Amino acid sequence: MSGFRSLGEQEEVEFECQRTPRGLEATRVSGRQGESCHGSTYRPRINRRTRRMRCYNCGEFANHIASECSLGPQPKRCHRCRSEDHLHADCPHRHVTSTSDGSISTGSQSKSEAT
Repeated sequence: MSGFRSLGEQEEVEFECQRTPRGLEATRVSGRQGESCHGSTYRPRINRRTRRMRCYNCGEFANHIASECSLGPQPKRCHRCRSEDHLHADCPHRHVTSTSDGSISTGSQSKSEAT
């Protein structure tokens, strides 16, 4: 097997060493009596972070996207409160405050403020 990176468990090999700028490196690696190496059978799992997928049609965190949504086209609605009367930018649950330095900041009310 050419180009392998790791050996299988208990695999016996023959090799020659060569001094390089990175230190000693094995060259001409082969199995016993010139046989080819089998290499490791271990394959590390790909470590991908799972992302929650949100359907922009129904708004649910489900295992589908808008083009595959079983509900069909839904009316546009606010992503914050899910009302069909307005969109996110005009949401009444979002308030504008001015800070001590005179700049304007937008944010949302906490649950205790909204009730």
